Amino acid sequence: MAIIRDKDLIPDLEDIPVKLLRGCIQEHQKTIPRLKNLEDYYLGKHKILTRVLGDSAGLPNNQLVGNHAKYITDIAVGYVTGNPVKYEGKQIEPITETYKKIDIVSHDSELAKDISIFGYGLELYYMTSDDNTIPDVAVIDPRNIFLVVDDTVEYRSLFGVHYYPKFDLDNNTDGYNVHVYTAKGVTRYFVKDLDSENYEKKETKEHYWNAVPIVEFWNNEEQQGDFEQQISLIDAYNVLQSDRVNDKEQLVDAILMLKGVSLGDSEEESTETARILKRHKLLELPSDGDASWLVKQLNEQEVEVLRKAIRDDIHQFAMVPNLTDENFAAQSSGVAMKYKLLGLEQLAKNKERYFVQGLRERLQLFANALEKKAKAVDISDVEITMTRNLPVNDLETSSMIANLDGKVSAETLIAQLSFVDDVAAEIKAVAKQEEETIKRNQKAFGMPMGEDVKDNEDEE
Repeated sequence: MAIIRDKDLIPDLEDIPVKLLRGCIQEHQKTIPRLKNLEDYYLGKHKILTRVLGDSAGLPNNQLVGNHAKYITDIAVGYVTGNPVKYEGKQIEPITETYKKIDIVSHDSELAKDISIFGYGLELYYMTSDDNTIPDVAVIDPRNIFLVVDDTVEYRSLFGVHYYPKFDLDNNTDGYNVHVYTAKGVTRYFVKDLDSENYEKKETKEHYWNAVPIVEFWNNEEQQGDFEQQISLIDAYNVLQSDRVNDKEQLVDAILMLKGVSLGDSEEESTETARILKRHKLLELPSDGDASWLVKQLNEQEVEVLRKAIRDDIHQFAMVPNLTDENFAAQSSGVAMKYKLLGLEQLAKNKERYFVQGLRERLQLFANALEKKAKAVDISDVEITMTRNLPVNDLETSSMIANLDGKVSAETLIAQLSFVDDVAAEIKAVAKQEEETIKRNQKAFGMPMGEDVKDNEDEE
């Protein structure tokens, strides 16, 4: 989550005052507990695992985790970024080639998961250190990096900070490395304590990006995670399921209630009598005596109704459907499936809008870096396309294409096919195939082909 500062507080944007830097780091530290809690829920470390049942010694204390948080994130991320992002433009080949070399698809998936969990994610851009220096990108844990922007409506990046602990030989924290990124360079500091102002400057180096090489991607306007507002419902679901199992265990360990009879005059006699009863499974009672199990009456139907209600609320408010629900079991048409996924699609549209904004900033930074290496890139006409990761009914799509043939351009129709990645190349391949078919048919019937036909027409 970007930190806002007044630009006038920084006389030189290439020399960030240590006092300002320290204040920004302290402000960022306050956000870390929230981020850790969100990560814990994704990893299955839920509140139920720390539950203590007070003085109820001996009673079962099951701690079941229904990890809806991970399910929501994995489905949302897979739906929005499961298919690689496509870039189309007249002069962006240098960028797309670089993206292939650094496997940008994997980076996008990792970034999208951070965005879904934390509500935002950050990328740091750098130049590789090998002989073939190329632009590269790293997804950094938002607990170790932040961006500082100005207080205008444009939120222009002023500088970015990447800091992380340095460890000694015993793996104890020996201080912190602090890297400050500005529009022209990076300054490296070392500090023993983040609360102090004793920053030791190590070096300052220029970089190739011509802008702050850190981009912050948002999940939504509020910068909240996809399951963040459902944590209380997830906790309620875990408590209900845990207590459900507790009740079952207590039912098995029911108390035998005896009326009008005693098992013995002392604890030893009672223990021995109980042992005999358990071995022989026989109990003799007087005429006015009675024996019964003291058990808690369980209403499984009501518990199950409550469980389903909580589960449905989790999915409804997260706008991520339960794909194992009976509503998705039956075969449905494409239109019916879209209605079932309408909530998820609205969520995806919002996520996509902010994700594309970040991708455009990334494109600009890569264009700046490649320009330094004498590679001309024009991103002004680039179109970014994100395709939903859904099972596709190509038979239904082909029927639609056949019905629209002659009414809609071939380029638009071919673009509807899920197995076609490059529409222009596919159109050329189809045209070439048709031309070869015509030539083959002409040859089979002894008809002139190609230039021969043209020459005959000229002679006439």
